[in-house]
Amino acid sequence: MCMSTTPPSTTELRRLAASQDGYFTTEQAAGLGFAPSSVQINTAVGDWCKVERNLYRLADWPHSDLEQFAMWCAWFGGDAVISHQSAAELHGFGHLHPQFVHVSAYTNLRLTDTRLAVHRLQLSAHDYESTGTFRITTPVRTVLDLAAGGISQITLDEVVGDAVAIGRVEAGALYAEASSGPDRVAERVELALSACT
Repeated sequence: MCMSTTPPSTTELRRLAASQDGYFTTEQAAGLGFAPSSVQINTAVGDWCKVERNLYRLADWPHSDLEQFAMWCAWFGGDAVISHQSAAELHGFGHLHPQFVHVSAYTNLRLTDTRLAVHRLQLSAHDYESTGTFRITTPVRTVLDLAAGGISQITLDEVVGDAVAIGRVEAGALYAEASSGPDRVAERVELALSACT
C-alpha cells in the first residue's frame, strides 16, 4: 500500500508565525510537516533564525517594541499568557518595572529561563485577551493576580487606582470578581478600592 505524504506548508507556517509575531517552535513546524532536516535547511539558507532552544523566527519578519512578549508566549507553543507585573506594565497600571517577563502557563512544558517568571495557572478564556500576536490577562484578572501575589498594599493601591482612573477597570466589577475569590484577595482589593475613592 502506497502512503501519501503531504509536503510541509510554508503558507500555513507563515500564517501561524504571523499570529505569534513571526515566531514558531520546532514542534509547531513539525506539526505542519517540516522534518528536522527542513528546519536545518531553512536555518542554513537564512529563511529562519534560531532565537532560543526550539524557537525560531521568520528571518524577514519586522521587529517591534513588543516582540519579546510574543517570543515568550510562542516558546510555550502559544499556551502562555503575559500576566502579573508584565501585564500591569502593558496595561499602564502602576510603576512596577518588572525584572522578568511574567507569563502564566498551564502546560507540561518545563521551560525555564532567568529572564522569565512562570506562574503555573490555568486561565479560562474570559481571563485573557489577544493583542494580535500574544495573549495578555485582562485588566481585572491582572489586578486579581497581583492582589494574590506578593506586591505591597501601597503598590496594589497604585495599580488599582490607575486601572480605575484610566477606565480599564470598573470598580464594581472588580469588587464583585474579587469577592468571589480567596478572602485575602478580596480584602486587599477592597482596601485598594477604598484608597482610590
